[in-house]
Formats: sequence, C-alpha cells, structure tokens
Amino acid sequence: MRHLIPLNIEYKYDGNLIYQIDTNGIITYANTAFSRASGFRKEELIGKNHKIFKHPDVPDEIYDKIWRIDERIKARFNTLKNIRRDGTYFWSNVHCTPKYDNSNRLIGLTVVHKPASKIDIEEESELYAQFH
Repeated sequence: MRHLIPLNIEYKYDGNLIYQIDTNGIITYANTAFSRASGFRKEELIGKNHKIFKHPDVPDEIYDKIWRIDERIKARFNTLKNIRRDGTYFWSNVHCTPKYDNSNRLIGLTVVHKPASKIDIEEESELYAQFH
C-alpha cells in the first residue's frame, strides 16, 4: 500500500462507521459507511492492517496505547484523527468493544466511529501538540 500524503482538508460524515479487526489489527469487516468515509473500497480494506488510517498528526505513543489489544481489554472510547485514502482527514469519537469466540477467547474488536464534537477535537489536538 502506498504512503498517504496528508492534506489539510477535513472530510465530514454522518452516522456510524463500523469495522472489525482481529487481534493483529487486521480488518475483517467494514460497513459501507466506513468504506465511503475512508475512501477505500471494502475489498481493499479486508485483510489490511487498520494502521492505514493512522494520521501522521497522531503521536505513535497515543496510537499504540489506543490500539493495544490484550485479554484484559474492556470497552474503550477515544477521539482520533484519521487519514483517508485521498489524504484528507476525518475526526471520530471511536468506541472499541472486545469480540470473543464461542470459547470466550478474545478474537478482536468491533470499532464504531461517530463524528467528533468540536470540544473533543480541540482537546485531542492539544494532547497531540504535547508530543510534537
């Protein structure tokens, strides 16, 4: 996958963007709304690591903490800046819920993105700035 070049243009969306990842961060499912918002076709998303959406403004320390997956994981909520295929970006309030198999083993996360509020974006931007 090519390196995405960030553009200072925000993409706005409505509704819930949903995808699922396995414990290695590989996308196993994406809804149509997520495909549209990310700029990737569903076929391009499945099997890719979800780090393809990591915007360069997001410090690695924050990103790695958000996406750490282990057996003790509980539902998580964060605000995150994401990069789209065309280099534009979108902000999301991200809710991650653990996904288990029939033996109660953690097999991944269900990730729901909702549009972030202006206050959430301002607070997260201030946090990012502390790392740069």
